[in-house]
Amino acid sequence: MSKDMNKSAYQEFASQYDKEVKEYNSHGHEVIFGMIFEFVSAEEKMLDIGIGTGLASIYLSKVGLKVYGLDDSQEMLAACQSKSFTEELKRCDITQEFLPYENLYFNHVVCCGVLHFLKDLTALFSEVKRVMRSGGIFAFTIAPHEGTADSIKESTTWGVPIFKHAPRYVMRLLEINEMELLKEQRLLIKDADKINYNMLFSVLICRRR
Repeated sequence: MSKDMNKSAYQEFASQYDKEVKEYNSHGHEVIFGMIFEFVSAEEKMLDIGIGTGLASIYLSKVGLKVYGLDDSQEMLAACQSKSFTEELKRCDITQEFLPYENLYFNHVVCCGVLHFLKDLTALFSEVKRVMRSGGIFAFTIAPHEGTADSIKESTTWGVPIFKHAPRYVMRLLEINEMELLKEQRLLIKDADKINYNMLFSVLICRRR
C-alpha cells in the first residue's frame, strides 16, 4: 500500500481510531505512560510525534506535562483537538520535513505506533536529539526483528506494509545521537483478525545524555 493510501486509511478511521485500538488490544500508549512516569515532571514540555488522537500523551497531560503534537492527518489532529488537552497541534509530514521547533525546545519526546511505517530512522532520531534537552526522555515503539538487515519490509494482514527494525540498528542510532536505553518492554497485540496475538512490538525508554 502506498503512503497516500496509508493517509487515506487514517483519514477514514480517525473518528473510530480509539475504538479500533482497544479492539486490537494495543496498549503501547499506556505502557509508555507507566514506563516513563518516573522520569517526567509537571510543567515540562513534551512533543508527541505522530500524535494521532492523543492516546500516547493524554495521560501525561493529566499529570501536568504540556503536550505539543505533530501528525500528517488533519482528521487525526481534529480528533485530538476535540479532547482539549494539548498546548499546540501542527500538521507535519515527518518523512519530508524537519520537526517545526527550535533547538532544545522540549524536555521529552514520545513517538508511539509510528516508526514501523518508516524504513530509515536516521533523520528522525537526529531531529529528536536536536529538539530535546539533555536529560530528556525519548519514548518510542518499534516492530523488532532479529535478522542482519537494519530494516525489513513486511506485509501484514491489515493490508498495510510495515518496516521492522533490528535492535542493534536502533542501539547504534541511539549511540550516535547521545542517548542511552533505560528500559525496554516487548508486547504482543492482535493481528487484523482481532483474535490472534501475533504482532510483536517493543517499547523503549531512552535518555539523552
